[in-house]
Amino acid sequence: MAAASFTVRAESVCAIATIRCRSAQDALLTANTYLRLGAAYVSIETPGGQSMSPDRLDALLSEAGGRSLP
Repeated sequence: MAAASFTVRAESVCAIATIRCRSAQDALLTANTYLRLGAAYVSIETPGGQSMSPDRLDALLSEAGGRSLP
């Protein structure tokens, strides 16, 4: 059985990338990296299937106060 993963999807004018990350923190770091590289759109899908922006995931991580997200 595969471990749950977060999926980061980044789109720019000339490319689309989909990256699987093992943790919420890794997904947030990956999403922010793509934004700094100029991606026009970045979203993160949680293991539960919910799609959210990097800002929303950052807020959830802050609210969790260091506890890991499912």
